[in-house]
Amino acid sequence: MPPVPPARRARDRAPHEAPVVVRLLAHAPAWARTGGPAAAGGRVLLLFGGAVLVLGGLTLGTSGRELAVLAGTAGVLLALVGLSLLVRWRRDGWGTLAFPLALLAAIAVVAVATDGVATAFVGLVPLAFVHTGLFHPGRAALALLPAAWASYLALFPVLDERALVRLAINGITWWAIAGILALATELQRDLRRRLRTDARTDALTSLRNRRDLDERLAAASAGDCVVIADLDHFKRVNDTRGHAAGDAVLERFGHALDQHLRRRDYAARYGGEEFVLILPRTEPVQAMNMLRALRAEWAEEGTGVTFSAGIALVAPGTPPGSALAAADVALYRAKQAGRDRFRIATEGIGARRPGGPAAGVRDRSSDRPAAADPWELPAGR
Repeated sequence: MPPVPPARRARDRAPHEAPVVVRLLAHAPAWARTGGPAAAGGRVLLLFGGAVLVLGGLTLGTSGRELAVLAGTAGVLLALVGLSLLVRWRRDGWGTLAFPLALLAAIAVVAVATDGVATAFVGLVPLAFVHTGLFHPGRAALALLPAAWASYLALFPVLDERALVRLAINGITWWAIAGILALATELQRDLRRRLRTDARTDALTSLRNRRDLDERLAAASAGDCVVIADLDHFKRVNDTRGHAAGDAVLERFGHALDQHLRRRDYAARYGGEEFVLILPRTEPVQAMNMLRALRAEWAEEGTGVTFSAGIALVAPGTPPGSALAAADVALYRAKQAGRDRFRIATEGIGARRPGGPAAGVRDRSSDRPAAADPWELPAGR
């Protein structure tokens, strides 16, 4: 049996789940989120740094010139936050490194303009690397190190052998903070992406599942083709060969189906032995040709199981679900005509057929061939 490829051509079209910090920022006011998560996080960083400078100055009992420097620096940070709302940030781009650089510059200014009190704010330096690690790759921290070292030397203006060792230790520590956070953020993003994919993937066939199909079908547009394929007499496989053999048949059919899809096509396991295809910008005759090629290859698998299919086109001005219902009725007719064949539904078959069941409702218990249906194109086998 050929191996089933782990990745499918039907890619996840929904946005990737965001890390926790980004989802927390989503609760911020709309104006604060301008420019994306990295810009929003940068504004939080500057606002927090300004608040620490003011509150720290008051707590330390500073007054006069030193308090004015702290308050003035905090005011500049606040002004930068306001200016950042006017900038067209490249979403989560490297330009947002301006926020941690601004904080480091503010620390250096306070250190130069005050006498000793600035050393109390050395703890703000690692916060610049926290922002970098959350919103940038780990290597971005290397670009931040020179500014961080300059701020540190402004706080402790002694450059001797011990100072060089301290700079090296602090530099490694700051880079590690950013690197670990960047790695943790990427791992979390990857985990959420995997969980989301698993929740929308059929475990047996590795095709998409019913949950994902509902969303994809809702996004179908006029001119797309919807196909329902059903394995004929599949219950007999489970009854005579066992459920393990039945699972193997489903897995192999899913693989064969996937091999015949174009990159833009979509396939999902609808339930049981049923599969749904959505073929964008495809005529029913083209879908018929694809199914015939699939049938020829499937016959070579030697499973002894055939399949039938119904085909419908999404009509302008109608919900995509009506095309699924029309394909369902066409499949019903293919079953009634003897199975191992395909039928194309004409426009309007999604409605209740004269003298027949409602769209989407069929009875497969009968093997009797049915009379020709005026609502169905004579596509034949």
